Amino acid sequence: MVWSVPLSLAAILEPSGLGFRLLIDTVAIAALAIGLFYRRHRRSDLVVLYVVFNVGLFAAVVVISEGEVIAAVGFGLFAVLSIIRLRAEQLTFAEIAYFFAAIVLGLVTAVDLGGADRTAALAALVLVAPAIIDHPGLLRASRRMEITLERVVPDVDELRHAVEERLGARVVALEVLDLDYVREVTRVEVHVLDGALPASTGRRGGALGSK
Repeated sequence: MVWSVPLSLAAILEPSGLGFRLLIDTVAIAALAIGLFYRRHRRSDLVVLYVVFNVGLFAAVVVISEGEVIAAVGFGLFAVLSIIRLRAEQLTFAEIAYFFAAIVLGLVTAVDLGGADRTAALAALVLVAPAIIDHPGLLRASRRMEITLERVVPDVDELRHAVEERLGARVVALEVLDLDYVREVTRVEVHVLDGALPASTGRRGGALGSK
């Protein structure tokens, strides 16, 4: 398959050209990944993921939209996006939301919408949503943890009391993941209010021995 990208220097530098859209995307993804996400969640590894994925998606969409690429390539790209699973660790819903915002920024800035003002407006809209809804002053943050108790606790109320006693924090949500009567362990997912955990507990949680 032969294709070309007919981009001239004038087309790149014009107000709705590739250069301005790339500038908008660069500023937007920096504001999202560093200005918002990193300042609030301190995950430098995910900042790298968001920025690299955003830039890569921007380049791919530009090639598809500007070049003579068959439609199957575009559908293939979005098929790949739909099946990508971040298996290194389980992300929180907030982290997934920022990841989705990074993807959207790459898409809306890569496509020529007929003017830099439209592109900038959509990018600003994508930034405003997490800036407001993830503001620490708006909603009190909670942390998700997976806890393993070294005994079987089938009663939910008793289990909640046992976890709260061990963590020294109020559990706002609790879900039993596994009751193993052979190994005599109970795996549970809990949500506790951010800042209520002792410093030694850690961010992701772990196992609690309870004979």
